[in-house]
Amino acid sequence: MNSICFPSMFNTNNTKVYGQKDYLAATKQNTSLLLHCERGELFGDPYFGLLFKHYLFNPNNYILKDILIDMIYTQIVLFIPQIKIERKNIDIIQEQHGTLVCKFSCINQIDYQLNTYNLTLYSNSDI
Repeated sequence: MNSICFPSMFNTNNTKVYGQKDYLAATKQNTSLLLHCERGELFGDPYFGLLFKHYLFNPNNYILKDILIDMIYTQIVLFIPQIKIERKNIDIIQEQHGTLVCKFSCINQIDYQLNTYNLTLYSNSDI
């Protein structure tokens, strides 16, 4: 299975297709773009992305955390075929200074190895 890394997929001569060597970087890039995209932002696919901004300023409780984990799990299963993930392997961690990190373990379908990703969903420096 090959991966295309957005947005750096085009060169002047050809399209960059990442195979066995750089698939981890392409998978991380695609997953990060999926989780940072709001639902409805991608023209042509109204289901791509999270409703993260909708829940951003709601009171912080375990129900909100479960809703966000469900949305992340659903989006990864639907739009990132390179990885196989289970819901129990996704966690949302609040670090110091208001940084919100999504940490998940998954199996890459390319080489069937277990990998862990840490993706920042929100940071105070993003404001």
